[in-house]
Amino acid sequence: MADEVNGTSTPSEPNTSSGENRKRSFFSRFKKGDKAKAAAQKEQKHPPVKFVQLFRHATRGEKVYMAIACISAIIHGSLMPVFTILFGGIIDEFQDASSNPASSDILEQVTEQVGSVAKWFLVLGGVAFVTSLIQVRFQMVVAQGISARLRHMYFESLLSQDFTWYGQEDGGELTARVAGDVNLIQGGIGDKVTSAVQFFSMFVVGVIIAFVYGPLLTLVILSIAPLMIAGGAVFAKIAADSSGEGAGAYGSAGGVASEVISLIRVVTAYNGQETEARRYEVELQKAFKANVKKSIYAGLGFGFTMFIIFCAYAIAFTFGANRVRSGAMSTGDILTTFFSVFIACFSIGQSAPSFQAFAVAQGAAPRVYEIIDRESEINPLNEDDGEVIPDFKGNVSFKNVNFNYKNRISDDLETEEDRRYVLENFNLSIPTGTSHALVGASGCGKSTTVRLIERFYDVSDGAVKFDDYDVRALNVKWLRSQIGYVGQMPTLFARSIRDNIALGASLEPVGDEATGRKVLSRREVTDEEIVEAAKKANAHDFIMKLPERYDTMLGERGALLSGGQKQRVCIARALVRNPKILILDEATAALDAQSERIVQKALEAASAGRTTITIAHRLSTVKNADIISVIDKGVIVESGTHKDLLSIEGGAYRTLIEHQNLEAQKAKEVKEKVGEGEPQADAMIAKATSTSVSKSIRRTGAEEEDELPEEAAVDKGILLRAFKVNRNEWFFILMGIVGATLNGASFPAMAIIFAEVINEILVDNSKGAISKWALLYVAIGGAAFLGNFLQHASLGYSGEQMTLKLRRTAFRAILKQDMGFFDMKKNSLGALTTRLATEATAVKGLTGDVLGSIAFGVSTILTGFLIAYISCWRVALVVTTVFPLSAISQGLQLKMMTGFDADSETRYAAAGTVASEAVDNFETVTSIGVQDVFLNTYKEEVNKTIKNGRRTALVAGIAFGLSEFIAQALWAVSFWIGSIFVRNRQCEFVDLMKAITGLLFGGMMLGNLSSTMPDWGKAKIAATRIFRLLDRESSIDPTVDVDFKEKIEGNAEMKKVEFEYPSRPNVGVLRGLSVEVKKGQTLALVGASGCGKSTVVGLLERFYDARSGSVTIDGSNITEYDVKWVRKHMGVVAQEPDLFNRSVRDNIAYGLDHVDGTPVTDEMIIAAAKAANAHSFISELEEGYDTVVGARGTRLSGGQRQRVAIARALVREPKILLLDEATSALDAVSERVVQQALDRAGKGRTTVAIAHRLSTVKDADAIAVVARGKIVEMGRHEQLLRIENGEYANLVKNQLSGGTRRAERKRLLAACGAYE
Repeated sequence: MADEVNGTSTPSEPNTSSGENRKRSFFSRFKKGDKAKAAAQKEQKHPPVKFVQLFRHATRGEKVYMAIACISAIIHGSLMPVFTILFGGIIDEFQDASSNPASSDILEQVTEQVGSVAKWFLVLGGVAFVTSLIQVRFQMVVAQGISARLRHMYFESLLSQDFTWYGQEDGGELTARVAGDVNLIQGGIGDKVTSAVQFFSMFVVGVIIAFVYGPLLTLVILSIAPLMIAGGAVFAKIAADSSGEGAGAYGSAGGVASEVISLIRVVTAYNGQETEARRYEVELQKAFKANVKKSIYAGLGFGFTMFIIFCAYAIAFTFGANRVRSGAMSTGDILTTFFSVFIACFSIGQSAPSFQAFAVAQGAAPRVYEIIDRESEINPLNEDDGEVIPDFKGNVSFKNVNFNYKNRISDDLETEEDRRYVLENFNLSIPTGTSHALVGASGCGKSTTVRLIERFYDVSDGAVKFDDYDVRALNVKWLRSQIGYVGQMPTLFARSIRDNIALGASLEPVGDEATGRKVLSRREVTDEEIVEAAKKANAHDFIMKLPERYDTMLGERGALLSGGQKQRVCIARALVRNPKILILDEATAALDAQSERIVQKALEAASAGRTTITIAHRLSTVKNADIISVIDKGVIVESGTHKDLLSIEGGAYRTLIEHQNLEAQKAKEVKEKVGEGEPQADAMIAKATSTSVSKSIRRTGAEEEDELPEEAAVDKGILLRAFKVNRNEWFFILMGIVGATLNGASFPAMAIIFAEVINEILVDNSKGAISKWALLYVAIGGAAFLGNFLQHASLGYSGEQMTLKLRRTAFRAILKQDMGFFDMKKNSLGALTTRLATEATAVKGLTGDVLGSIAFGVSTILTGFLIAYISCWRVALVVTTVFPLSAISQGLQLKMMTGFDADSETRYAAAGTVASEAVDNFETVTSIGVQDVFLNTYKEEVNKTIKNGRRTALVAGIAFGLSEFIAQALWAVSFWIGSIFVRNRQCEFVDLMKAITGLLFGGMMLGNLSSTMPDWGKAKIAATRIFRLLDRESSIDPTVDVDFKEKIEGNAEMKKVEFEYPSRPNVGVLRGLSVEVKKGQTLALVGASGCGKSTVVGLLERFYDARSGSVTIDGSNITEYDVKWVRKHMGVVAQEPDLFNRSVRDNIAYGLDHVDGTPVTDEMIIAAAKAANAHSFISELEEGYDTVVGARGTRLSGGQRQRVAIARALVREPKILLLDEATSALDAVSERVVQQALDRAGKGRTTVAIAHRLSTVKDADAIAVVARGKIVEMGRHEQLLRIENGEYANLVKNQLSGGTRRAERKRLLAACGAYE
């Protein structure tokens, strides 16, 4: 072992010198490259589906709805080109008036004709209202129906898949598809379909009308269109690519934030805040550069398009004027042709979002359809396949079974050449009603046996049988309903405790009224049964102490409960089922000795009359089993009773016993002394002095929360503060405002030229005048190009700078918070990542973006009104009254282009949460067979969204219809009123055109603005939340540099410490606790679950500060030290070891100092891994130390994760080592080796160890028994045993009780905790 610590290899070990390790690392990069290529090839295997395939799951009724919607869209699309005919007719009527302006009769006739045409505008508006409503409403209903069906089918298929398939997939990616890909499909089959049909109809009818009224002019205008389309497409492509890069980088940043926040205790314990902040900022910088690039090209694209449009105006009117001079066309024909062509061309541009949505949906569909279409080899949802045993007894047997995992990391197993199968020629028989224990080292095949019984996998050869039925012939859903399962890693769901226990309800065959056949239905569990199951699992007492008792809502994975509490609830969930077969995979691993004894008795009682299969490392929990089988390398090497196996000299079971039987003779001598009645006074025992607990009545957290004054949604001065964040970008904001002003004035200014050109053609039609106005069109186009570029590029840059700053500072603000902040419900992982992802981005809507929008709006309004009122104030006054309606109309039309269903992802968030929880905990969901529960919950959430969506569809249809009607009505009113003023000689025609077009063009541009302007209200709320986060002062801030950095020796003491968790201020945890440990000593904390042991470790780490009393390091209050300095000298190993989704090397290196730049060598990593007994299994992984361990280390077993976590703690060579059940997930052999390593690592350093297995702490210099938040006993192992009826002695008795014979009892008692 000395060689292992020094990092040298022994002959028996594989050569893992640093050089070879680096070599592996080098070649692993090529492997990673191969994986990337494989991923790319995988994408190529999913070519986009045909468009019609997007509707493959539509019902007949939905297809009829879609046909009606498309017909309405065709009619709707033809209306706008028809409008140009009416518009041209009105101009021709005014041409007659212009030819003889002195004739009152002609003016009267013109007024009548204009009024008649205006009525047709209203007719068009009415038709547009009806067709718009139908096309939007019907198609949205169709899309929502198909989307809901896809979501349900996709989720159902996910839950029906087998474990082999899941081993190849990324669970997070699978749930992202249901949240992301199905939304993309919905976006491609919703109102975008009818929008595309409408715009196609508009294009066809527009081109036809243009060629009818002016074929040559049409060809001239169309010759320019390709340039506009090509230029716009190029810029759009570059901007879209940049947008994709930015989204990908933000996604990566979000992944970093999610992982870091979910592992915040590890990050905090190892001072990783700065490292993680920099890692996050690297991704933010990538997103910043990509999005700035997008803004620049967006500005160029918009500017280029506007310039070409204005140039097209110039060319069209110049050519058209020549045609009028030649008598080939009238002025009205010019306008009809011109606007018909432009409507046709614009319809192509307006349809681009639709076709883009189609392409995205066609690309997303194959990934979704692949899952939906996949037939699972082992389908737990299929009620038709397989038999149901009529009178199932519970016999289980394995006959000559060979098995190996198809997709797995080679962990504690030999290479494939050494051993082909995980289970090889495996035979086992478990008769009805007997209890059978499986024991052996980690990786020997115990858990595999259980997985085959539950039919997670099928055997390669041989058979697994239930009552002589091959499990492959049985119905999977029924099979699993006969099994109650409690796993080593207890998993609960984000529901109440009552609902979590009720998930264990059994399935019963009942008659289906619809089909008349028998189906399996979940039995309703009564409250009495839930309470009874909780009592059997020793969970009732702690549940009743919770504020809401059985209705207490648990967090993600049951995060609000301790490990032991979670395991007891899981046991209750298994017992409430009353199963034929009970499987216990380390079912009491997380319990303290007393709870384990009580629960073990309950489990043994529950096992009576049913087949029980137990996997255990604590051999005391299986010694009463009817049969114990020892598995080694996939083969049963011994079977028999506890007594029989102990009698085999040198046997495998006896060897395991001896590994757990630590210093038996020494403990036996201590016991004999106690039996001789040695005076209790001789024992140097530190009895804790009872401290009075405050009797003041504390209000419940809920009451306190209710009494807190509600915070305002928006803080005062938020706008000014947002500008201060962006003040360094003032020049870019100023340039953006200038650009927006130019951009906003361009269209109203164009109204002057438009009216003058029309008037010139009507009156004189001189070439010189027409050329002059054409050049002014080009000049305005140049101004529009410059304005668009400056607005989008400059404000885009300033906005991205603000987003970068806020995301960066907000993430750092989160990282510096104390643990109490993360314990609050409102600061859940989802809430914090959302705050970073969406709210930080939304804040830029308060500064540059909004200033640009305001400048654009003010410029548009002022220019338009100025032109209108100077030209003809009477017409301007009338049009002003309806001006807001023009802006609203245009805004709603642009909303149609982006899609009324664009926020579907937000609305489906609740359903997505259900899907994520089920897939993330797939093993537990499958083990207890609750797929139907999650499917029903998911369906309910989707149906809620569908009901709301149908209302949204109706409102959207009405709103869009109104916008179309308003647009037509505005032109009707404007021209009709204007004709009256012209008739009364109160306004000239040219001035009428200026007034109408100036205001209506301005209104259209404001409508564009309304669709793109940031949501002011949301931006203010987002800014308030972000700034409140930035302002929150952490009570324990690691970013504050404190000068007090005295050398730490390792002395630690707590004096009369009282503490309550901030999230549960009404529940006292520590009540006057006092304890001390000297430099180099080992202090063990023992006691029941929930007594406050882990809280002591949390206070030493300074995750929290005590409410009263003191915590001191080397005699100085811990609050006086620099918090990073204190944590730098501590190493922590928690009960539930969490690793980062990085390589094994990176996870171990995380324990090293993150600040001083100490070089990380392979020798340091390997030495720590050897000390933690992790080196051998790491070397056998596919890529050794470069193997990525998966999210939270899920690609490793529980024991492997714990060993890597121990290596992470040891690599930093801490002065104080904090071990919270550091060996709880290890088998006896690994525990002994690692415990020796920990004991060796503890030499010369202070160690505080929490343990339920008393054998791991009996050599401690002092053992402190924690009960009711105080130290009730303290002393050495031998001393504490002498106290008659003492707390520690009772803990020992609880772990030693249950021996069947006196000699065996003596052996167990001598071990003093060896058989926990």
